[in-house]
Amino acid sequence: MNIKILKRTDDEVHVEFEGESHTLLNLLRTELLEDERVILATYNAKFPTMSEPIFRLKTSGADPIELMRDAAIKIADLCDEFKLQFEAAVE
Repeated sequence: MNIKILKRTDDEVHVEFEGESHTLLNLLRTELLEDERVILATYNAKFPTMSEPIFRLKTSGADPIELMRDAAIKIADLCDEFKLQFEAAVE
């Protein structure tokens, strides 16, 4: 995955995710929208393919890069927890 910052201000960031799909971007959007400081979290999807989707994040009084980093950490933690519980269930 290649990630490119297209626009960055104090309260907004546009990030290009080359080669990613709805799977990751929808998960990231969902996680970010749980934060009350997020005004907008969305991405464009060129139908029918998503060769280079652009994710937009707008915040209220928070660094959008930090919020995106925090969301990525939460997602990774959820994946780790799922892996542990799945491995325990199949043993």
